[in-house]
Amino acid sequence: MGINRSIKNKLFCLLILIGALPLIIVISLGANNMINDLEETAKSKGLLRNLMVSEHVAELLQKNFYVLHAVALEPIIIDYVQKPSPELERIIFKRLNDINDLFDDNNLSAITAANADQLIRTDNSSLVNIKKRRHFKEAMQGNDFVSDVIVSMSTGEKIVVLEVPIKDENGKPIGLLQRNFDLSALQDFVETQDDDKNSVVILDRSGAVVATSNEIQKLSTAHVGDLSYATLADEIKDNFGVRRMNIDHEDSLVIYARSELTDWLILSIQPYHFILDQVYNKIAQAVFIGFLMLSIVGTAAYFLSIKFTKPIVEITKAAEEIVSGNGDIYNLEVMSNDELGKMAEAFNKIRSARDAYQLESELDKLTKLYNKTTMANLCKRKLQKSKEFNNDRFMALYVIDLDHFKEVNDTFGHQFGDEVLKEFARKLRKSFRPKDCI
Repeated sequence: MGINRSIKNKLFCLLILIGALPLIIVISLGANNMINDLEETAKSKGLLRNLMVSEHVAELLQKNFYVLHAVALEPIIIDYVQKPSPELERIIFKRLNDINDLFDDNNLSAITAANADQLIRTDNSSLVNIKKRRHFKEAMQGNDFVSDVIVSMSTGEKIVVLEVPIKDENGKPIGLLQRNFDLSALQDFVETQDDDKNSVVILDRSGAVVATSNEIQKLSTAHVGDLSYATLADEIKDNFGVRRMNIDHEDSLVIYARSELTDWLILSIQPYHFILDQVYNKIAQAVFIGFLMLSIVGTAAYFLSIKFTKPIVEITKAAEEIVSGNGDIYNLEVMSNDELGKMAEAFNKIRSARDAYQLESELDKLTKLYNKTTMANLCKRKLQKSKEFNNDRFMALYVIDLDHFKEVNDTFGHQFGDEVLKEFARKLRKSFRPKDCI
């Protein structure tokens, strides 16, 4: 029976595997598709967030540029750059302070001549030569320019310098108008873009942090994960895209875009574990439902395995009974027309043939009564069963001898003697019960 149980167990496992395999495939493919969908969603939201930040940066800076352009075009400014005088200086100084009143701040404004010498500063600090500074070179080529991040020596705050050229009547740059821009307003806006899952970082051309919504990144203005911000800014050449990077020592999805006005790099960062957490939650739900379905499949598989292996178990049991010498074996019931049904039919034929051969070997050919060997075996079995079941019923054994049978054979011949034995056997069968062994 161990073999039969093994067949049943194997069939049960096979049915479970057939039921579980599609579930595993669906969960695996579903998880992969979910990761792709969540990545695409994160990319779309990141690009939209970057666009909003870029537009806000442009809006803040353009307000300053509009005013600076208007001031740079004033004839009194052009005259002052070409021919500085104390009288004009007082007027210009007040004009530049009016800009602060317009923006409600106290940021530095300054005018620089073509030789890079500053002519006037609203903070009354010492005038310096800025010939080596990039924003001076850009302005003198006739370009508006936003500098990289600078830490103000007077306030300690991060600022950038906005430069516009001052041009003569021929359109030739003769100097520049400069105004410092405090990044606090940009920082306040960027902080509103943090939603606990995403953070925003703005880097200037050198990789310095212009503004960030992440408190950790505020403390680390130079490095990000295993790379420096400067390296990151240098590596990314295209205007927008997506990268998977180590940010603050955490695997993150980085969506980046470049501001057209400033050439700053705007990063929208989402730690990857937020995506995986959503996937794990969905997988957990799917696994729970899957196990529920699998338990139903398992129950069905258990009963199906019993049903499918029952004919094999019955055939095996019947074969073992025959081998053990038990003759009380009925024909197997044929339940189907498949191979198992044919196997049962074949077994019934074998059993019938075996019964015929066994009966022939057990009976005396002449009288059709049990022969000596069969009687000895039957007596042993009945005694054994009586002992096993504590049967207290009596058993009787008759030994009958025919007197003068040898004389009949000698006188009338063996053929007549055989007829006597046949007749005697017939009368014995009529004298005993059908269940008695003769």
